[in-house]
This record gives sequence, structure tokens and C-alpha cells, in this order.
Amino acid sequence: MIRLTFFVLILLLPQWLLAQDIPDFSANYLVKINGLQAGELKRDLITTTDGVRQFKSETQAKGVFAFFKPDLVEEVSIWQRHGSIIRPQSYLYQRTGGKKEKYLSLKFDWKNQRVHIDDKQHPWQLDIEPNTLDKLIYQLALMSDLADQKSPLTYRIADGGKLKTYKISVLGQETVTTPLGTISTIKMTRHRDSPKGRQTTLWCAPSLHYLPVKLEHIEKGGSVFTAVLRRLGGIVTTDAFVPVKTSHPAMIKP
Repeated sequence: MIRLTFFVLILLLPQWLLAQDIPDFSANYLVKINGLQAGELKRDLITTTDGVRQFKSETQAKGVFAFFKPDLVEEVSIWQRHGSIIRPQSYLYQRTGGKKEKYLSLKFDWKNQRVHIDDKQHPWQLDIEPNTLDKLIYQLALMSDLADQKSPLTYRIADGGKLKTYKISVLGQETVTTPLGTISTIKMTRHRDSPKGRQTTLWCAPSLHYLPVKLEHIEKGGSVFTAVLRRLGGIVTTDAFVPVKTSHPAMIKP
């Protein structure tokens, strides 16, 4: 009787709750440009009472870089799960504070298989395919697919005025050192059809629901942007990180 009641309760649970494999979290990354500290990256995943989830990314220049490039870049993706599929509802990109401000809003219309795009100048529409994602939420889809051991890791992304294909290739295992300690990761790269010197690499930690603990992007001009995890809330980190041993000078007896 107890077992039957348990299965009845499971069937009555909302579908979004059954599929919620990535817990809400708050992550803070140290950002460097060509090895110099340049700012911070914050990412937050929250869930509302009706099951709608919000993934927010915010990058802010700090220190001397804030003087030359005071931009604040914000991205917000609102989404829900439909079975095992992550389905975006809206995406917002805003860059403010600098000389080149930018605004881009995407509203997904799944009934008519299109996305409504507004840049405050020339609104337009784009036909989309099933399982299309936005530029931010695909990173959560990648985390989910890695946990489910799905392959290949290929995603269709509504990026600006067209659909793009993001192909992720696994390069192997690698230990990464962060301010929280060292941690085992899966290293992977995004394949580009027209690389032009650009390259994006991610290091995702299996012990943290495959959350990226390090990101690296190389621009076509050669500039290297890196982001390394330094604070994390919401995800249990017990036994995930190994403390970095620091050497102390030997004590000299009088």
C-alpha cells in the first residue's frame, strides 16, 4: 500500500519537478584578459513557484579595464522543461555603460515554430526548428546532456538573424586549479565551421552537475579571455575540490 501511494504521488508531481536535474545555483568567476585580472562573471539559476526557470549571466569589467571598457553585459534566459527537453521562452541581451550599447530580445513562439527578435531598430522574425535554444541556455542543455551521457553534443541556436549549429567535442579529462581548490573536469571545445582564429574551450566538473569551472575564449586577434570559478552556492561541493597545498617557509629554531 505504501509503495502504491508513493507511485501515485510521483505521477501527480509536476513534470518540471521530475526533470529538474540541475539545482538552482549562484556562481562567481574571476575574469582575466591575456592573464591580467579584468572583471567578474556572475551566473545565477533560479526557479519560480510555477516551475519557470531563469538563467542569468552578468559580466562587469573591474579595475583598470573598467576605465577603458566600462561595459556591463547582461543575458537572461527564461525557460521550462518539456520532458527531457530544455525549451527557452525568452532571451534578453543588454550591453550598457560603454560607447557601443546593444539590446537584443528574443521571444520564442513554439506554437508557430518561430522566434520574434527585437533590437529596438528593425524587429523581425525567424523560423526555428524543434529543440532550438538561445546562446545562453545551451550551456545548461550541455550540462544536462553530459549528465545523461548523450551524444553527439550538437545544438541549434537562434543567434541573431539566423540559426547556427554549435558542435561540442570532448577532448578528455583534466584537473583544473581554482581558488576553491583543484577539481577533476571534462575538457571540451566548440567546433566552428569558420574558425578564423576563434576558439572556445570549457572545463565542466562531473561532481558539480557538469558546471563549467573554467571557460576560455580566444578571439581572432589573439586576445585570450578566461573565467575561473571562485565562489559557488546552491550546489554541494563536499569532496568535489581538493585544497591547494601552500608551502610555508621552514621554521628556524633559535
